[in-house]
Amino acid sequence: MSAVTGCGSGAPPLADSPTRTVETRAGSSERFVSEIQRTAPGDPAGARTAVAEFGLDLFRRVHEAEPNTLISPYSLYTVLAMARAGARGDTADQLDAVLRLHGPEAQGGAIAAVDAGIGAALAAAERMQQPIIITASNEAWVANGFGIRQDYLDQLARQFAVSAVAADFAGNPEQMRVEINAWVSERTNKLIPELFPERSIDSGTLLVLVNALYLKASWLVPFGPPVSGTFTTGTGKPVKVPMMSTGSRGPAATGGGWMAATVPYAGYGLQMTLLVPDPGRFADVVARLDGELLTAASAKDEEIIVTMPGFKVTSKPAVEDAVKELGVVDLFDSGYADLSGIAGQPGDLYATAFLHQATITVDRYGTEATAATALAVGAGGAASGPPRQLRIDRPFLFWIAETATGAPLFLGSVSDPS
Repeated sequence: MSAVTGCGSGAPPLADSPTRTVETRAGSSERFVSEIQRTAPGDPAGARTAVAEFGLDLFRRVHEAEPNTLISPYSLYTVLAMARAGARGDTADQLDAVLRLHGPEAQGGAIAAVDAGIGAALAAAERMQQPIIITASNEAWVANGFGIRQDYLDQLARQFAVSAVAADFAGNPEQMRVEINAWVSERTNKLIPELFPERSIDSGTLLVLVNALYLKASWLVPFGPPVSGTFTTGTGKPVKVPMMSTGSRGPAATGGGWMAATVPYAGYGLQMTLLVPDPGRFADVVARLDGELLTAASAKDEEIIVTMPGFKVTSKPAVEDAVKELGVVDLFDSGYADLSGIAGQPGDLYATAFLHQATITVDRYGTEATAATALAVGAGGAASGPPRQLRIDRPFLFWIAETATGAPLFLGSVSDPS
């Protein structure tokens, strides 16, 4: 089994970590490739339920922070599942509960099922000679000298098609931050140029896991030219905006306090469902969002013409706080996180950052959307527990010493401090 070691100022491998030795140097792009075949796609229905329920739970916790919110449940799920592959004990249990599936095999199968669906959408659009673009990329950067377990690298390869890259975090963390951001920018068509802000990666960073997702697709049938219309904001204020309408009828559904319509993209392999709560019912519908409601909203109860504004949303939601609220707390707690499946022992590693950005532009011709998610891992420490106390409630001795030798300069006792 193997370890990633490096030339120069790399972090020493953590104890008890079976590894493979790879020599690297600053600025290298050494890859640690596992000869492992990707896992087969899991049950599509199970994948849809797990990713949707996870995404809806997280969305409910971030959407109130800004008037327009966007997340990628797929991207977020993927990165947490990559971390889960190295988690053990309570940390693993907390991630399993949030990800709705038990263990890396099931979670990797769910992502593989979504990836297979993406592939099918691409093929369908190509057959209709209406190509669309969808790219999903995963990567891991491993600190030079960090003793990462070979079986964890194999898990990343098998579940997420990842071949890790050696990184000089100890010697040049700022350059590595720039390189990782450049990787994300390239895979998001430069729409997310800086996923990691300044000082978010430092010399103590040992591992970075990233997913980048990019989509550009034309509507099956373009919307008509926009005309001026009125849109009532969440605060009740009417505003004038350009409104566009579909050129033909499409599937729609109605439920308790809402109406929804679905608009297909070229090839029918992708679609956008738009759910509109009744006036005054927005918060109620958001609170009731679950997988069953999403299924009901995409049903075909009737056919209607859709009129809507084009829109653009750029979002940087506080996803770390949100997943903590969902119960993933040990992962981010130095001393309590158990990522011993990655390296070392329980408490040696913990997540130092969990970041997400997403952007979308929708116009009469189609949609361009992208998202990126990252999780950084650093060295932890043993849990300290509550501090011990010394209660001085009886006679005591004291002395004052200089620190070079420890010799006492003053020495005394107190039997009655009154």
